[in-house]
Amino acid sequence: MKDNSNIQKYKRLAPFYDKFMGNRLFRKARQQAFSEIEVRKGGSLLLVGVGTGEDFLFLPADASITGIDLSEDMLRIAESKRNSKDITLFQMNAENMEFGNQKFDVVVLNLILSVVEHPEKVLEKSLNCLRQGGTLLVFDKFIDSNQKPNVIRRLLNKITSAIGTDITRDFHKIKSGFPIEITKEYKTINDLYTIIVARESLSNDISV
Repeated sequence: MKDNSNIQKYKRLAPFYDKFMGNRLFRKARQQAFSEIEVRKGGSLLLVGVGTGEDFLFLPADASITGIDLSEDMLRIAESKRNSKDITLFQMNAENMEFGNQKFDVVVLNLILSVVEHPEKVLEKSLNCLRQGGTLLVFDKFIDSNQKPNVIRRLLNKITSAIGTDITRDFHKIKSGFPIEITKEYKTINDLYTIIVARESLSNDISV
């Protein structure tokens, strides 16, 4: 998906996004994903592709949270959900995000790797932002590792791609070549979505 076209797509989707992605099923899955991580008191967390801030409900109140998104319209809605939490929002392209020497304890990639044009770039930038020993949390609609999408999924992808989402991506292919160790991976929402907990590997022995 091209960045410019994604901006236009999410400009149109922003007013309706929460009606689809804020339903009970998705909120339960988001909560399930965040239950897999721990953020120490005063710790830092980066939400890459923060969208309308649907994840805010499940974030620890005592953490320093940063969220980025390409869409100004989505960020405007997210801003209204900050409440009293320590949340800083930036309009930023995930493929080119830069935080200098700032590192985060947790980097969250929820429903972003299936949206961006170059998911490998986003993963690389995310690892650059992750402190040593930090946690990477991913929640997205991936196909099973090393399997080609079936005919139905390929047909559905023509529809979902029109609204900015590729449902034929394989996380294991995206992470190929990066020093990532997956510590937990399982399906959710009728096996259509995947929750992945990972960290940067400190050795050449990478679990897959």
